[in-house]
Amino acid sequence: MKLSARVLPAAALLATLLIGGTTAAQAATPSRSDQVQDRVNQVLVEFPGGVQTGPGEVTWNGGETILNIVLEGSLSTFAVGNCATGSMCAYTSTGGAGSKISFTSCTATNSVAPLGSAVRSVANARSSGTAFGYNGSSPVLVVPAGSQVNTSASITRVGC
Repeated sequence: MKLSARVLPAAALLATLLIGGTTAAQAATPSRSDQVQDRVNQVLVEFPGGVQTGPGEVTWNGGETILNIVLEGSLSTFAVGNCATGSMCAYTSTGGAGSKISFTSCTATNSVAPLGSAVRSVANARSSGTAFGYNGSSPVLVVPAGSQVNTSASITRVGC
C-alpha cells in the first residue's frame, strides 16, 4: 500500500509535466494556419487594395488578381489544372505547386511581388494567346495557351 501511495502522486506529476510541456511547446510554435495568416496580414499591408477572401487568399480588383498562400514544404492543392480557365497563374514552385497568384487581365500591372518568393512556374489557362513572364519590361518566359512552363528566370510580372 505504501508503494502505491508514493507511485500514484509521482505518476500524476509526471503526466502533468508531460502534458504541460507539450502545451507550452505548441504555444511557442505558431501553427501552420497562423503562419499563413501572418503572411496574409503582411501582404495586405505591403500591397494596398487587397481583400482577404478566404484562408490564405487575397484578392485585388474584384477578383482580377488572386493570391493563394501555401507554406513552402506544404502539400499544395494547386496544380496547373487548377489555374482557372481564362487565367494566367504564377507559382512559387515548379509544376504549378506552392503559393499561387492568378490574373484574368493582360494589364502591364500584373505584379507577382505579393507572392513574396521567386516564380518557378507559370500556367496559361486561356483558350488562345500567349502569356509571358516579364523581368521589368523584357519578356523572359513564353507560355502557350493551355500549358504550364517551369522557369528559373527572374520574373516580376505576368502578362499577355
